[in-house]
Amino acid sequence: MNRVPEKKILIVEDSRLQAQIAADILGRHGYMTEIVLTAEETLQKVSGPECPDLILMDIDLGEGMDGTTLTRRIQQVKDIPVVFLTALSTQEALEQVRSVTRYGYVLKGTPENVLVSTVEMALKLHEALSLAQMYRRIVEGSLTEVYIFDPGTLRFLAVNRGPARTLATPKKNSWI
Repeated sequence: MNRVPEKKILIVEDSRLQAQIAADILGRHGYMTEIVLTAEETLQKVSGPECPDLILMDIDLGEGMDGTTLTRRIQQVKDIPVVFLTALSTQEALEQVRSVTRYGYVLKGTPENVLVSTVEMALKLHEALSLAQMYRRIVEGSLTEVYIFDPGTLRFLAVNRGPARTLATPKKNSWI
């Protein structure tokens, strides 16, 4: 029987105890986990050959760099989904998380099934978005005219370069 490879989760947390709790939960559900305690270690792991499939990130890292700033730096290097795991539930913390591309927000101490389902949904969402971007690049670069429309209204939803020129649609608006 072919086994699907385990997904690697990098847990970025300044508390080894909190990180180990998350690692134990995810480990019980078949995920491989690695814990890092600093922003420096995180950037090394992301830049290295053993890149994680997802990062579980604390907001308050306690070393002068917060999780959202670190997430911005990571996203400049690699496209890796980040789920925030934090004790902070203030409006300020939520706004901080909203300021970066993120795939979820979970409070520490939340039930196990909530953490696991958030991680699963983040991984699936990232995969779907990656595939959508790939298909969009394929269609956009195609020499064949491609029209995508709503079957109910017959309104064009998207066209690639060929019909965009034919229909005199500016390139920047070719994907509606």
